[in-house]
Amino acid sequence: MQIILLGILGYLIGGIPFAVPVVRWLSGHDVRATGSGNVGARNSLRVAGARAGVLVLVLDALKAAIPMLVTDALFANTLAVAVVGVAAVLGHCYSPYLLLRSFATPWQHWRHWMLLVGGQGLATGLGVISVFTPILALPLLAVGAFFALVLKRSSWAALVMISAAPIAAYLLGYPDVIWLSITACAIVILTKLWQDYPFKD
Repeated sequence: MQIILLGILGYLIGGIPFAVPVVRWLSGHDVRATGSGNVGARNSLRVAGARAGVLVLVLDALKAAIPMLVTDALFANTLAVAVVGVAAVLGHCYSPYLLLRSFATPWQHWRHWMLLVGGQGLATGLGVISVFTPILALPLLAVGAFFALVLKRSSWAALVMISAAPIAAYLLGYPDVIWLSITACAIVILTKLWQDYPFKD
C-alpha cells in the first residue's frame, strides 16, 4: 500500500506542466496552443527561446529526481524509488492536470489528443537516470547534443538517448530493479515519441 501511495504521489508531481507557466512568463504565449502544443522542453524552446527550454528541462528533470531522492532518504527502498520515478515520467507524459482540457479534442484526432495530455518525458526520464545511473547522464546528454545540434535531429536525439539508457544500465551490471525501471520509463517515452512520427526534426 505504501508503494502504491508513493506511486500516486510521484504521478501527481510528475504531471505538473511546468512549461505552461514558464513559457507564459517568458513570452506571454500559451505553449499548449503554439508550436506542437506539447508541454515539454523542446516545444518551450521553440515557442519562447533557449532560456525557457533550459528552465523547463531542469524543472522537468527535478520533478522526478527530487521525489526519488526524498523517497530514498525516507524509506531506503530501491523498489519504492523506482516506482516514484516511473510514475513521475508517466505523470509528465499523461498529466492529470491536462486531461480535462484534452476531452474537447475529437477522438479521431487521437494523435493530437496524445500530445495534449503531456510532454514526451525525456527530461523527466533524464531525472530518473541521473538518480539511478548518474554515470550515464552526461554521456547520454552528449549523444543527444550531437544529434540535436550537429545533425539537427532533435527527435532522433531523444529516440537514441532513451533507447540506449536501459541497455547501457543492463550492460553496466546495475540491479534488475534499476535497469527495468529505466526500461519502463523508456517504453512510456517511446510511446509518446511515436506520436510525432514521421519525425520532422
